[in-house]
Amino acid sequence: MWIERTSESILRGPAEALRLFPVWLILGPRQVGKSSLLHRCADPNRQIINLDDLATRARAVQDPILFAANLQPPLLLDEIQYAPTLLSAIKRIADTHPAPGTIWLTGSQSFDVMQGVRETLAGRVAILDLLGLSDEEKHIVPSTPAAYFLALRQSSFPKLAETSDRDAIDLYMDSYLKTYIERDIRELLGIQKRREFEVFVRMCALRTAQVINYDELGRDSGVSAVTAKEWLGLLEDSFLVRLVYPYHSNRTKRLIKSPKLYFLDSGLAAWLAGWRDPEMLRLGPQSGAVFETHIFGQLLRYFRHRCRDVSITFWRTRDGEEIDFLVEADGRVTPVEAKLGSPDARKLPRLANIAEPSWQHGRVLSL
Repeated sequence: MWIERTSESILRGPAEALRLFPVWLILGPRQVGKSSLLHRCADPNRQIINLDDLATRARAVQDPILFAANLQPPLLLDEIQYAPTLLSAIKRIADTHPAPGTIWLTGSQSFDVMQGVRETLAGRVAILDLLGLSDEEKHIVPSTPAAYFLALRQSSFPKLAETSDRDAIDLYMDSYLKTYIERDIRELLGIQKRREFEVFVRMCALRTAQVINYDELGRDSGVSAVTAKEWLGLLEDSFLVRLVYPYHSNRTKRLIKSPKLYFLDSGLAAWLAGWRDPEMLRLGPQSGAVFETHIFGQLLRYFRHRCRDVSITFWRTRDGEEIDFLVEADGRVTPVEAKLGSPDARKLPRLANIAEPSWQHGRVLSL
């Protein structure tokens, strides 16, 4: 069963933001439906090439000039990170056929793809994010906390949208983790410490919605702080996590403070952290962090699936006052608090004492 994605109307329209670009690049984690979405939106005359196919990829890598000679617009190239040498040919096609969306690309990692895009397709490419299913797309209405955590446990992967079977979810998650480590981390980046990296990913899941301490994270994972920082960058580049920095009106100062770590799929984070039963998760010590992680993912999806720019930061004082998220979009900043259970108004930050002129009325999202 097809679940309609918010991005469909953006691509079919297309959105005004896309009309200036002949190349549209869809980035996002594996298994969230990038290829399915573009196949669904593509006209019958669009040439479709899947570089995830080993034989096709081999031809593209071994002789990119010959391979590119057979490319005909309009064109869809799936998993472009496997053949970045084709970007020069894509540039030539885009310059010859500058109509909006002449070329569609997908990628599951941003490290190789973005380096090539910046160098080759500057000014020609619009970059869109596609993450897993949002609550809006899944039509989730949280009737009870137990029902909400049951839906959260299913994660945002489209293939799990119709099942709540624990064994099926566990098998899918385990296969996803192994595929991610084997194909993306070892094959593309040459990391051979498979066991250490898997432990590192699980240690990160236990720290979702927390400020990062690289020394502690590295020690618990059995690697150095430098390696922990490098590996965390890989997780972010492959869309498993996002780092959220503290708010500062001076943007250059935001990046020098310690960020918070959020998984982009709260169900995957819960599974990696060892929470297999949704009710045990709801009643366990990590329930608040997983709920906050889920809210972060929903905020990000709301804007990025509509091709809208957004900056999400957090705010914290030395006295311990904190605002979970400051959502900055369209020149306005909206404070958002994610609270599991009924929020105590006495413990909420007093925005009147700290707010800047661009800040809007705050929102409290509770369950």
